[in-house]
Amino acid sequence: MSLKPILTFLLGFMTSLSAAQENNFWTEDVWKSDERGFLYYPSDKPKEVKPAPLDLKSIPTIEGLREERERRLNTAVMNPTEENMKLYLEANHFVQEKSALFADQWRRVAWQNPEYDFSARNPAANFAQVDLKNERNKQKALELGTLSKEWGLVYFFKDNCRFCHLQSPLIKKLSTDYGFEVIAVSLDGSANEHFPESLPDNGIGSLLTKGQGIQQVPALFMVNREQTKSYLVSSGVVALEDILSRIALLGTKEPGASLFGGESLKDTAYPSASNPLNQE
Repeated sequence: MSLKPILTFLLGFMTSLSAAQENNFWTEDVWKSDERGFLYYPSDKPKEVKPAPLDLKSIPTIEGLREERERRLNTAVMNPTEENMKLYLEANHFVQEKSALFADQWRRVAWQNPEYDFSARNPAANFAQVDLKNERNKQKALELGTLSKEWGLVYFFKDNCRFCHLQSPLIKKLSTDYGFEVIAVSLDGSANEHFPESLPDNGIGSLLTKGQGIQQVPALFMVNREQTKSYLVSSGVVALEDILSRIALLGTKEPGASLFGGESLKDTAYPSASNPLNQE
């Protein structure tokens, strides 16, 4: 069988099909073909939409507000346009307003609940401060008189320490003026004009520091008569008044008591129906 007629038929069929496709390209509905562009232009790429600034009043948490403020700050720093700066200033002003409202409410609630008001027990008025200072000085003198009978002091020094020469006469006053027994210990075996009976370190420094040794001089420790408690009172040059205050605090008050009018926080219970610490 000859193939020529078949090839002739196929060639004619493909030609007519191509013509039909070309005709369809111009006549078909452009809205029904997903593969052809409109007027030979492809679809536009989607534009990047920048997130709109959040409404600050709608942010429910402090973390969210902090993040939004930080985001606006970063944007303003990297691109300091007038609009970006304005958006950051808006967030910063909003935070400041929140802080001012918190501070105002804090003092109002404290006034109505004096058990939580520090100034109720520690007034800031000058005349009250003068009276309190006089009272504290009297109380401290009584406390120091008692403590001098219950605690002794151990003072460490070196001859080549210039601060030791400044501190030694003040430590001597603890003995002559306040009645404390002071044991002076020389870490280098040198003498001290204020403490002619000073002793060499025989290991007491290691004992008081739990094996670490005296790291800095001058150093002053207080030790109770039973030798069951000891505190590092001062290192370096410290004023005499500060040393006395530290001795009185360490020897008479539990942690936190100095902040709450002589009462320890853990032992303080306020008889208030709204007191969340009241379990009764």
